[in-house]
Amino acid sequence: MSASYRVAMAAAESRPRRLSRWREDHDRFVGFLLLMPLVALILGLTVYPIGQVMHLSMQQQGLFSTEQTFVGLANFQNVLEHEAFTRSVKNSFTFAFGSLSLQMAIGLAVALLLNRQFPLRTPIRGAMLFSYLVPYVVAALTWRFMFSDATGILNYFIRASGLPIAPSPFGSIDWSMFGVIMVNTWKNFPFMVLVFLAQLQTIDQELYEAAAVDGATTFQQFWNITLPSLLPIMLVVGMLRTIWNFNNFEVVFLLTQGGPLGRTETLPLLIYRFVFGEFSLGRGAALAVIVFGILVSMSIVYWILYERMQDRLR
Repeated sequence: MSASYRVAMAAAESRPRRLSRWREDHDRFVGFLLLMPLVALILGLTVYPIGQVMHLSMQQQGLFSTEQTFVGLANFQNVLEHEAFTRSVKNSFTFAFGSLSLQMAIGLAVALLLNRQFPLRTPIRGAMLFSYLVPYVVAALTWRFMFSDATGILNYFIRASGLPIAPSPFGSIDWSMFGVIMVNTWKNFPFMVLVFLAQLQTIDQELYEAAAVDGATTFQQFWNITLPSLLPIMLVVGMLRTIWNFNNFEVVFLLTQGGPLGRTETLPLLIYRFVFGEFSLGRGAALAVIVFGILVSMSIVYWILYERMQDRLR
């Protein structure tokens, strides 16, 4: 075999490899170009506003003024030393995790029931979405009217039964937080039902049949088959609902406006008070940055737990 023949053969063999690499580079470049509009949109809708809020948090600016004065970290210091800050942090965690616990417990129980075979299962599943589809304003005002001391339907039945009229929980110092958690749970637990029900239908039924043959009880089947299958998705939706509950403004504002005596004033309501009550954009932005940091920290904790759980399941 001559040297020229070997060179020609090597060139012929390398040509498809060069063509393949060129196609890969071309596809990668085209994919990058197609992603650029989405990247620009994300930067415009998330990164830029976050940067603006961080910039504003170090400025002194009134709500009706465009003049800014750089004050550094003074806004953060004022927020941390504010008399309502510690109380609002406590209220936010109580509201977020109290709502999350009830939503998960009720959502899991309802999902387990709807996963069984029974008559009219499909329309009942659809009816479960009702409260989730109701706007926050309608849900909050409806519950306020139902608990009204004078005209509420719940007090009507209490009065008809001969019992003393119960005060509205939204005006009670002891029960106001429970009241807003209850309404938030009623509004959002169908989300948990949908997620858990979808996950339950992916579990292989042969696992339950084998467990039943081995003599496992219903609780043992739930503990050893159902719950491990649901745990990863429970962590994911738990993180999402924690963020949504922590940022929830509508329910608390419409039901109690943060009262009575600040017992339900969460961090979003305190931001509202700084900006629209005290006309301080700087302090409102500083508190928003603090809330952002809290949520990022909680998200990191959730993802660490999720990764560890995935490693154990593998």
